[in-house]
Amino acid sequence: MILALLRLSHKSPRQLSILVFLVALGLSTPAVGQEPSVHAALSLRDVASIGVASVLYVTPRVFHIGPGPSDCAPCDRSGLPAFDRWAIAEPRRGWGRASTVLLVGLAGVAGAELASTPAGARHAVAIVETGAWAVGLAEMFKGIIGRRRPVLYTVEAPAAVSGRNSRRSLPSGHTAAAFAVATSYWLSRRTLHGSPGVPGWVAVAAAAGVGVMRVTAGKHFPSDVLAGAALGAGTAVVVHVLKF
Repeated sequence: MILALLRLSHKSPRQLSILVFLVALGLSTPAVGQEPSVHAALSLRDVASIGVASVLYVTPRVFHIGPGPSDCAPCDRSGLPAFDRWAIAEPRRGWGRASTVLLVGLAGVAGAELASTPAGARHAVAIVETGAWAVGLAEMFKGIIGRRRPVLYTVEAPAAVSGRNSRRSLPSGHTAAAFAVATSYWLSRRTLHGSPGVPGWVAVAAAAGVGVMRVTAGKHFPSDVLAGAALGAGTAVVVHVLKF
């Protein structure tokens, strides 16, 4: 499974951020001597759940679920909702990289804080589990829905049309991952401290920032980001209800 994920990340650089996000959470462990660690808090049920979510993540690409390359380059903008049409722009790679950095930073900081205390170890595991399911579901939905990315409505469409990734716009995986982490962190802080506090709300703001950056980068439409946010937040709530 790990080898399959690495091969897919090599072929799809846009997905590397999600893999780094999961690794960052998985490596978030308390200082030496603090118990229980995240590893000790990880049950067989957690491992199985994360494993199933990982299978969900790779399935669309392994089995080529979804439509092939777009049949238009560039495509007609008039068929898009006005809510999304204004956001069409050529890819801005700097903003794309910034969204990845913010996502990984959010995941690492939130996971490390929770994992640094014995009481928070299980909650750190919950972030990993929530993130895995949010990303796995996002990939599956992308393959099934097959929505064109904004680039296919720009002058850069001919260069992007051949890749299957150009038909994987809805929902935004980065945004789903960011809101999964932020919502899980918010809920965990409320459980552990009685209130999410400033850090909890900062995490939510950071997740929103990831979504804004994905639109600014020309990677997604606003509706893709809203769908990703709903998916990530909803996944976090479900995982916390079942886990705690």
